Formats: sequence, structure tokens, C-alpha cells
Amino acid sequence: MPQSTGFQDFGALRFGDRAQFEPAHVQEVCAAVRAGGVRDLYVVVHGAHNDAATTAGVDGAFRDLLTEAWDGATQDKGMLGVDWPSLCFRDEGVPGLAEPAAEGEADKAWITPATAEDLRRQLPHSEGPLTELIDLLNERPEHTRAFDDLGSALRRLAELPLQDPAAEFTADTEGEVLPQADPLMLFEDTRTMCAGFAGALADVRRALEAGEGEPARHENGADGSAVSDEGTLQESRTAGPRPARPLSERVHRAGTVSAGGPLGEAAHATDYAELWTGARELFRQVVRHVLRRRAGLIGEVGLGPCLPMLAQDSDVRLHLVGHGLGARMAGFALRGLESSGAEPVTLSSLTLVQGELSHFAFADSLPQQVSGHGALWNRQRLVHGPLLCTFSHLDSHLGVLYPLSAQMIGDSAELATSARKWGALGYDGVQGVEGPPPVQLKDMAEKDAWEQPYVNVDVSEVVRSADLPMGGHHHVFHPGIGRLLRRAAER
Repeated sequence: MPQSTGFQDFGALRFGDRAQFEPAHVQEVCAAVRAGGVRDLYVVVHGAHNDAATTAGVDGAFRDLLTEAWDGATQDKGMLGVDWPSLCFRDEGVPGLAEPAAEGEADKAWITPATAEDLRRQLPHSEGPLTELIDLLNERPEHTRAFDDLGSALRRLAELPLQDPAAEFTADTEGEVLPQADPLMLFEDTRTMCAGFAGALADVRRALEAGEGEPARHENGADGSAVSDEGTLQESRTAGPRPARPLSERVHRAGTVSAGGPLGEAAHATDYAELWTGARELFRQVVRHVLRRRAGLIGEVGLGPCLPMLAQDSDVRLHLVGHGLGARMAGFALRGLESSGAEPVTLSSLTLVQGELSHFAFADSLPQQVSGHGALWNRQRLVHGPLLCTFSHLDSHLGVLYPLSAQMIGDSAELATSARKWGALGYDGVQGVEGPPPVQLKDMAEKDAWEQPYVNVDVSEVVRSADLPMGGHHHVFHPGIGRLLRRAAER
């Protein structure tokens, strides 16, 4: 395996879209880890795998972050990536990933040739709907029928046969009276959803321009998120204060989207430019829905069973790190640890950085439901130390767009806001669990912060950006987060 300055580089485990992997390659990686005398092995999972160069660039950024954090004490430290069919759109602000320079008419395309190639590479079985969607978003026809075509193509992009194994990984909760299966955004009136996403982006833009994109403070004046009116009294005692109000009121309202598209004369007054702006975001969120489903499958069926092999016949300590979509894969890998058939392995640490999964994923009960629990309930016991979760209320992707895309058809949020019912772990931390109030990133050196099963770390001071639509979601390569990853391994 290639070596790099600082951390030993063990390349990556590689998985297909159905979690398939080459056992011989996994054995090769395991042998290299044992031969390298590694004591602490970071297994890093992210979602930026548009192509080989993007994968190498983001893996390298994580490796540099860890190398800097360990400040030369890297002799027995290593890093292993996880390569899986995923992608980020090239306007999301991923380090080292950007659109090629536009030439002539190409700069008018919303889905550029580079992004279209990424989509076709990682979603090879969706050529038909992808072609139709890319053409619609680049042409943006000004008639209502185009949005019917858009909705139909989006549903075809996301559809799965009932027997497809990925169909079991749609939701992050289990056991509800009404099981969650399909996102509302695919079945609600398409123009309504486009208008909703366009309005949400406009809300965030206005909030940032008005100076609301600053880290909040507790009522006592300390840095941190202000206590909100969400959650039950018992939750406020156990999980600490709720985060600051979202950057858009659209996810701070009770109830789901219910209004259809405009009718009669109102239909002729439609602002097509605004609708197509929302359509582009709707397309992005449907793609991420497909990838979230895939991440759960690969985590449980692929990565989870491979992790015990890395620790077999060695003293290596495994530190699993997941960012964004990769955090969902890392979480579901806990379920795979138990189903691998190998000797049970306890991870030395698990850190979910801006996790793109439900904040109730680890809950043993759902506060606004009469039944149900998180899909990862009771799995924290497979982690030796606390399960660390970073969150930022300035991550506009997870704070605003994720709740809108995660709402499920046939469900309701009449007794809770959208942000509360369908909120993301990377926006306000692990919820519905016993635990202390959130800890500020700068306070993580305190010893008592590590004596809990879950620790929510508020990183709003460093994970922040005015870039739309993702906000600070990809801005995680900060020395403070590197020190957090080191601290998790030093316990």
C-alpha cells in the first residue's frame, strides 16, 4: 500500500451499489494494516466520490486534517477510506470539486456536462430518467406540463422493486404505527414542491443577508444554541436545549405540505424562473434520497461485516468517522457488526460529522409517536467510548433542505414542526436519548464531557458558510474538528 507523509495510507475498501466487494482486496488491506504495526486506524466515510480524483482529494483532505491534529505523533496511526458509488453536485463547495470552466453556451447549463457525467457514472441504471431530467433542467420550458414530466421522471429515478434490498433502508426509524417508506416530495404536486424548495432557499438567503447566520447564544450569554420551544419537558432535561430556530420558517411550522399547484388564472401568473430554481434543488434532494438509501445498505451489508476483519488477530483500535452521507453509512455499519457472523468487535470511537440522517436514529422511543424507535437504537453499546456527533445550526442543507426532503408520504407532523419530526442529526445532534447538554467544540478538552454514551458537539463556530444551498455542510476541515478526532482516539 502507498505511504504518505504523516498517516499511513491504506487506500480504500471498495463497494458496489449493492454492497458487493472483493474479499481478496479486503484481505489484502487487512494484511497491510497488520504488517504496518498500526495501533489506531481511522476508517473515514464520506459521499464525495464523483470520480477517482474527487475521492483522492477528499480522502487527502481528511488525512491532512488528522496528520495536523496528531502533530507528528503518527508512527502507529493509519487511515483507510471507503469508496462507494456516491457523488456530490459540483456547486456544493466540496474541497477540490468544482465545475470546469464554462465555454460559450455551456455556462447557461444548470446541469453541466461534468455533473451529468458524474450522475450517469454513479447511477448507471437510471440513464432514461436522468437524460430527461437533465434536459428539462437545462431547457427550463415555460409551461406547466413540463413539471408533470419532471415529477414523473423523478419518481422513475427513485423507484425500486419491493424485493430490492435497498428498499429496507429508506427510513431511519422503525416500528411506527404507519411505517415510513416513500418521501412526500416524490408524490406531492411537483410544482408545490418546487415552489417550496425555491422559497426555502430564498428564506435562507434573506436570513444570511440579515445577519442571522451567526452562531447563537444561550440565554445566559454563553456561546451555543438558544433554547427553543421544541421538544418535551423530559427531553429538555436529558438531551439539553433545542437548537436555534431554523434559517427558514418553512420547517418551523406544524403539518406537512398539503397545498396543490396554482389553478385557474393563478396558473398563468406562475413565476417559472422561481419554480425551476426549486426544481433544481428538488432534483438534488431526490438524488441524495437515492444515495442515502444506498449508504444504509452498504453500511449494514458491506462495511459493517468488513470492520471485524480489520481488527482480527491484531491490537488495532478502530475509529470510524462518517461525514454527511457517509455518516449514515457509518451508523448502519453498527448493525452490520452484529450480523457479520464474526467475533463481536467494539469500535474504539465513532464520530458522525454533520450526519445526514434523522436525529432520532438512536432514540429508544419517538417523542411525537405512540410507538417506534430509531433504526440504530441500542447500537451505541458497540462503541467503546461516547458516540460523538457534531452539529451546526448554520448547516443550511441539514437545517432546512433535509427536513423538507425527508418528510414521508402518509405520515404527519401535526403535533410537531417539520424540523422536529424529520430533523437531521447534523443540525441539532442526537435526540431522544439520555445525555448531557451540547458541548462547545472549544470545551471538548474537558474530561467529564467524555463520560457519557452520547456527546453532541456544537461546531457552529467553524462549520458555517454563506454558500447556498449547502451552507457549511462541507466546511468541516477545521483544526478544531481534527483535534476532536484525535481526542476521541486518545481515550
